[in-house]
Amino acid sequence: MEKIKLTPKRKEIIERMGFSNINSILRYYPYRYDIYKDDTLGFTLHDKKVSVEGTITGKVKIEHLPKKLIKTTFMLKTKNDQVNIVMFNRLVSTSYLFEGNNLVVSGKYNALRHEITVASFFVGKLDGKDRYVPIYSLPSDIRDATYKSFIKYILEANKANDYVKPIIPDDMTIRYKLVDINTALENIHIPESSEMLNQSYRYLKYEEFLTFCGLGYLKRKMLNLGNGKHKKYIDYQLINSFISSLPFKLTNDQMMAKDEILHDIISNVGMSRLLQGDVGSGKTIVGVIAMIANCSSGYQSALMAPTDILATQHYEDIKGRLEKFGFKVELLVQDLPAARKNMVIDGIMDGSINIVIGTHALISQNIRFKKLGLAIIDEQHRFGVKQRVALKEKGVDIDILYMSATPIPRTLASTIYMDMDVSTIAVYPYKERKVKTFYINDNSIIKVKDFIIQYLENKKQIYVVCPSIEESKLEIENVKSIYNKWKKTFPNYNIALMHGKLKSDVKDKVMDDFKDGKIDVLISTTVIEVGINVFNANMMIIYNAERFGLAQIHQLRGRIARDGNVGYCYLLSNSEDDDIKDRLTFIQDNSDGFKISEYDLKNRGAGDMLGLAQSGKSPFVIANLIDDFNILKVASDDIRYIMSHKERYEKFIQYLHDLLREKPKYID
Repeated sequence: MEKIKLTPKRKEIIERMGFSNINSILRYYPYRYDIYKDDTLGFTLHDKKVSVEGTITGKVKIEHLPKKLIKTTFMLKTKNDQVNIVMFNRLVSTSYLFEGNNLVVSGKYNALRHEITVASFFVGKLDGKDRYVPIYSLPSDIRDATYKSFIKYILEANKANDYVKPIIPDDMTIRYKLVDINTALENIHIPESSEMLNQSYRYLKYEEFLTFCGLGYLKRKMLNLGNGKHKKYIDYQLINSFISSLPFKLTNDQMMAKDEILHDIISNVGMSRLLQGDVGSGKTIVGVIAMIANCSSGYQSALMAPTDILATQHYEDIKGRLEKFGFKVELLVQDLPAARKNMVIDGIMDGSINIVIGTHALISQNIRFKKLGLAIIDEQHRFGVKQRVALKEKGVDIDILYMSATPIPRTLASTIYMDMDVSTIAVYPYKERKVKTFYINDNSIIKVKDFIIQYLENKKQIYVVCPSIEESKLEIENVKSIYNKWKKTFPNYNIALMHGKLKSDVKDKVMDDFKDGKIDVLISTTVIEVGINVFNANMMIIYNAERFGLAQIHQLRGRIARDGNVGYCYLLSNSEDDDIKDRLTFIQDNSDGFKISEYDLKNRGAGDMLGLAQSGKSPFVIANLIDDFNILKVASDDIRYIMSHKERYEKFIQYLHDLLREKPKYID
């Protein structure tokens, strides 16, 4: 911490909040503001938020109600009106409440009673200007007023000593007419006006995106440094024979993605490409073509999937398609029998296995490829940085293809994943699957019980999905509880249980029985999220749907309607939270994965969804990918300019290098 005067209370705040320097303190931004304006009540609709300035008139009345509620009421005389004020549980504040005192209050306006129920207030006047009061996320033992006093002190210390140095190059600051860094930080914490707050946001969002894009650019360059590879000569005749053997025709999007990938494979620079597309859009078959091309040039290919079930699904599909073309395809997952596993490991090492499909088992220390030239990482956001790098490091002349069923608009994807090229499959290979989704504001199937019975009577199967907390007893107890309820409710049907703690052979048996139609209802956690194809299962019921991201719900319902018939997905949730209701209503009414991802990005952040940060949190503190996309695009273009004029921007580029060494915040 810089040498500034720290009282015991200030030291305590620094320790509790984990601050390391003044820069980290000032960059802990308010998450919202209470905005006080002098509204005119005559223009305010019933039940809407309002703020008014006035003087307390008459007696302040305090009532003690049941359940320890304290109700405070008084009249407030505004510039041209008089309004009833109601406060709850504000006894500590009554020392400020006396006749003649000036207040500015904010709360919900009841037009019928001409009354404001106060959410927040301050003593004083607006003096003709709007007031923005910052709200911070603080530990319960740090008082809001104490923290704001601390921030004010730190801002004054920074103003006097310039502890926080500007990151944005001077010419960029001038070009975009940005305020300086100190003005931005002062007004993000203590806004002078709405205009100055907006100017602060402009500066800090651009700074955040410029840093993000700069790190992405440098990482791409670092990956390519020494990543020159020998040119691969691929067998186009073999590739065309495989494509001709398919029982369907590739879409234009698939053909374009295939061509982009093949171009990367034959280039002398290692491929780093994201292949994205909605659930069922046909990404895997494009990945198979990439593996054929790579193997035809004398290299091995590997596909890493996040779960045993998905890896096995890929293995069975790919083996069936490729063995007739002379490729040896094998599966490597943790729970293979020892003899089989050793045989696969030996085959990988001596090169007799051309293609291996597996899970994290592929990156075990004892796995050594003879000549791995292509690594495909499916559901890439489900893997950590180290896992992806570990697979890459097992290769020689290696190309990396990431696949994701969480698609976002291509322009946005190309900007976010600046260290990758992006291929997008936006259309379905066949007629689009039709899933009717119904949001039920109840965590019970009682409202659809009759339809479930009718559905099962037609010899159809059902997925029932429960929220899971990975590797915990709660997960199993939750699934078992619902399993037991279904057994009692539907005694005439075969109901099975699936969760992550089951042994592999048990899981395999359950899945085989489900595929074979021996099981009517599969009660499961999200282990069935990807890679399950059971054409007879056209109904899915998701309990506690509020615990899932929309992209995850969209993936889950991608398991049904795979036979061309209509599928039925029921989202059960008894949450009364308005935001949750809005989210579940949105996915009920939308089936486009791109729109759903945009909505999730806008409302939930980018980290967990896109794998942009190692912690799973968004790397963007103050910016929003969707709302601020124009700023992101400008920052992306500016980084390309900066990197082509390195001599002029040595200071900024050095800052990026220091950041990479200090804390690798973003993914490779």
